[in-house]
Amino acid sequence: MMKHLNATYGTIVLSSLIAISAFKFHKKKIKDVTEKLTNLRDAERRGRIKAEIQLRTALKSSDREQTTASSSGGGERHLTLRRIGTITSPFTKRMGTPRQGALAPHARGFVELDISVAPIETLSGIENYSHAWIIFSFHANTDIQSLSVKTKVKPPRGGGIKVGSMATRSPHRPNNIGLSLVKITGIDHKRKRLHIAALDLVNGTPVYDIKPVVPWDIPGYFDQDQLRVPTWVSQDDALPNISFTQEVEDQLEILIQRNLLSPLYQDTDKEDAKLAIMEVLAQDPRAAKKRGTFGEESDTYNITFGRLQLHFIVLEKGDVEVVGLSEWNLDEATFVDGIPLKFSV
Repeated sequence: MMKHLNATYGTIVLSSLIAISAFKFHKKKIKDVTEKLTNLRDAERRGRIKAEIQLRTALKSSDREQTTASSSGGGERHLTLRRIGTITSPFTKRMGTPRQGALAPHARGFVELDISVAPIETLSGIENYSHAWIIFSFHANTDIQSLSVKTKVKPPRGGGIKVGSMATRSPHRPNNIGLSLVKITGIDHKRKRLHIAALDLVNGTPVYDIKPVVPWDIPGYFDQDQLRVPTWVSQDDALPNISFTQEVEDQLEILIQRNLLSPLYQDTDKEDAKLAIMEVLAQDPRAAKKRGTFGEESDTYNITFGRLQLHFIVLEKGDVEVVGLSEWNLDEATFVDGIPLKFSV
């Protein structure tokens, strides 16, 4: 009996030793394979980085050779940008578009994404921010084909002074790229849209990037270095009072109920639409040579707001009165001031 127990115990010990040895062997084998795969991955990564560095070096060298060979300076390599979306806004003409979005906080719009380039998931989490930067192109410029670069411009509110184009927010620049601060108001996942407000973007504007605003963007947030601007920028030249005739008030309500400002303003949004119009008019959207002249009641000016055309006069002391309102059939127009019209519904 004792011999039988000893034999059984020995068998168990031997089996255990064999199992332990097999486990150690497989563990070492797995470790070796893992190390081999890790080394291969690291080598592949080093090779890829090395190849990228060599490619960048070759491209830069090609740039230098082309630039040297080109007397016009047109031999440099260009950066290709992909449009990620398009702006829908009530500003169908350059005239009447706010010079800065913050001056028209009730102006509404949205970016409709091109999901083949930027799927809606790229906006996941942006609703946690209050504001965003929109990088876009000034697609409505009329001097795009010009080869000359204006070094100095006259700002519309500069009183005739000339400053460098880089010292202004002028759309006429060596590269027609713009940067706009907007307020985020929501995301429409179904229609792939980022809804925004307080915008200064013409309808149909191509969008190339969207970046959330963070505290570090605000001058003086961490120190006492406050924002500094020239006096011609900081002056408050808003027109003091904007009013509507009763007839225009009634017309506005009817036309909004007919969805002429849809999808940006619905039939319950008359007050917001009216405030946006007032904010635009307060900035005196007339031509620069007319701006600052008052009391010529015989002169009637026009701006468009969505599918509406507003007729206004500027009274003495700069008071503005909207004296007429009409429907503008955009379906019959292909281009306005060179701007392709597109209103999403």
